[in-house]
Amino acid sequence: MLQVNHVTKKYGNAIILENSSYTFPSKGIVCLMGASGGGKTTLLNLLAGFDTDYEGEILVGGTLISGMDAEKLCQYRRDNIGFVFQNYHLLPGYTASENVLLASALSKDSPDASRQKAATLLTRLGIGEKENQKVENLSGGQKQRVAIARALMSDPQIIFADEPTGALDRTTSTEIMKLLQEISRDRLVVVITHDAKICEFADEIIHIKEKKIIEERVIRRDVTDEKALVVGSSPKISIFSRAVKNFKVHLTRYAAVSLSISIGLLAFLFSLSFGNVMERSIDDFKTKNTAFNNGYIKGADDGTILEYLKKDERIENVYYQYKLRNLTLSTGDKSEQIAEKFPTPKATESLSYGVMPRLGQNEIAITPSLAKKFDSDIKKLLGKEFILELDGQKHKLTMSGIYNAGYDDFIVSSDIEQQFYKNITDEKNYSISYDVKEFSDIVGVSNVLKLRGITAKTASDEVYALQNTFHSLNKLFLVISFLILAISLFICTILLNKLQNTRYHEIGLLSALGFSRQQISSMIRCENLLLSSLATVVNLILLFASILLGKLLDFALIFTGAQVVLSIVATFAIVMLLSAVASYKLIRTEPAIALKK
Repeated sequence: MLQVNHVTKKYGNAIILENSSYTFPSKGIVCLMGASGGGKTTLLNLLAGFDTDYEGEILVGGTLISGMDAEKLCQYRRDNIGFVFQNYHLLPGYTASENVLLASALSKDSPDASRQKAATLLTRLGIGEKENQKVENLSGGQKQRVAIARALMSDPQIIFADEPTGALDRTTSTEIMKLLQEISRDRLVVVITHDAKICEFADEIIHIKEKKIIEERVIRRDVTDEKALVVGSSPKISIFSRAVKNFKVHLTRYAAVSLSISIGLLAFLFSLSFGNVMERSIDDFKTKNTAFNNGYIKGADDGTILEYLKKDERIENVYYQYKLRNLTLSTGDKSEQIAEKFPTPKATESLSYGVMPRLGQNEIAITPSLAKKFDSDIKKLLGKEFILELDGQKHKLTMSGIYNAGYDDFIVSSDIEQQFYKNITDEKNYSISYDVKEFSDIVGVSNVLKLRGITAKTASDEVYALQNTFHSLNKLFLVISFLILAISLFICTILLNKLQNTRYHEIGLLSALGFSRQQISSMIRCENLLLSSLATVVNLILLFASILLGKLLDFALIFTGAQVVLSIVATFAIVMLLSAVASYKLIRTEPAIALKK
């Protein structure tokens, strides 16, 4: 059944087997004895098709496996070989029945037929009542019986048992060997062991000595009923369902990974929200304090400064200001005379209530002393209509705010004020007023005027302090957020690597059962896809929970649609990338090496 012809195996310069040959019987137990490091596992890897780097020939049922590619070798193991390992290599989180059914995942049997066969095997091996128990809850002997049932699921011609009793006590070891002895009546069972007691059950005993396979003892040799090697085509299987099952088994760890990366990205999103909140606060501030855009240059001008200001594209509403006399301000049945109105710098005034007058809104702001002449509760004046009369012209204005000044005065927006000066032609200007179009240009315009020796009263110092504070806080929050994101990515990478490091046995086992590297790779990719989807969902849950909590605590969180979409896409992409990197080595590890890890 199994022939080794003139095989030489080297590891570098070290020769393990040299021109070695041996023909195994078609049935019975063959014990391969020897000390650790003597080449026993190396020979098993060659016979199982895990290792193809050797000279010579290995034939199974008269078919040469030496020249088979990786795909054919997977099919060879699937249809002809069963494995029993010292450490069982059962998948944690799976039941006894599910572990046995792994061997039928690649078969053409129906799911019902496979489940019935698995139940029959477990009953035959004396653990039928344990079929729905998780393997973590089984004893060592029970685990090995599950492993034997798994090895028998595809009805293989050959079973390789690598130290099958190494982790068991003597009584249980005897029970397991009796089971293998019964199984060997109609197939070949190759047992690798260093335990002489185990050899009492053997039909043949061989050693590897002086780099040769040496026959030590033959109790019974059966070479009848030789069967041809079976290598069928690979059936279509549901890789996704296998990935979903694995994902459920490792759900706790995957959830930890998802939570880690989501917290990091959420912290980064918070920094963006902080910037949005600050931007909105500045916008609200600008809306309430439109006077901050105003500049005031006191003193008569021969036209030089006025023309210079008009040429600056950042500036609008440039005009001369003049003294005004004999004004009347009234609302309802109350009226107040204002004998003289001097132009004053708007930007240096601070608000008590409301907002400063805005362009195009026909608004007026007055001082508290003037406001009290109309109503003792000055806040009630906000929104009321006033009539400002000057030189026979009446201007209907809405009270927008009350600003802090210690005398009777008022402020109107630049468009309204310019109407006051239309008929003044023979006076020297008292001052120049201008408005900076953009809030962000206030400091720049002020600095340019200073360089030209022009003294303007503006709010540039306050604006600079406000902008500087905002930028400093934003940078600090970004640094903290990037730090949290980096820590989260690091933790996520560690968790993923730890998870993948625990799965080498699983990958090695699947290879032993006949899963191709492509199938295993597809399964891992599906799991990575599920993990990325879970992380995205967790990110969204945390995001909406944060928004809800912010509303309950009256703490504003502001996110743009683009930022939310960016967070979702980034979560999915980052987890997918980290998962792919973490699983790269796992997927490419040779089965024999994976089984040893």
